Order: sequence, then C-alpha cells, then structure tokens
Amino acid sequence: MSRYSVRKPTHNKETRAAERIAKMLTEDMSIDLERVGYYLVRNMPRIIYYRLETMFLSAEEESDILVAEMNKQRGKGLPAHGLRR
Repeated sequence: MSRYSVRKPTHNKETRAAERIAKMLTEDMSIDLERVGYYLVRNMPRIIYYRLETMFLSAEEESDILVAEMNKQRGKGLPAHGLRR
C-alpha cells in the first residue's frame, strides 16, 4: 500500500467544462488565440465575452493564491509541487 494517496477529483459540470476548454486550448498549438478572441468578440453575442472574462478573472485569482501557497511551502523547505486544497 502506498503511503501517498491521490484523491480522484469530483466530476461536476464545472470540472468537465474546464477539462473541455483546456483540451480545446492544447489540442492544436498552432491556433492563433488572438484571432480566436477577435472572432469571439466580433461574431458571437457579448455574453460570451463577459462569461470568458469572468472565467479568466477567477482563474487569475486562483493562480495567485496557488503561487502564494507554493512560495509558503518552499519557504518551509517542503516541496512546492503537488499542492492540494
């Protein structure tokens, strides 16, 4: 029996949506994301832009929290990777 346990993430609508978005963004690295943004703003309803903006701001905030936690772990001499909440 391993002394490390890996929790399986719970799958709900939000985690499945995040996985689909991540997959779309990494499937083809040659896609020009600036052009995708241009077409989203020009050709889609404005609500799409506002929902993406909300998602981005949330991701940015979580990233800042995660980096702060990793730096705190690093200061204690603990490995900073594999951090879970």
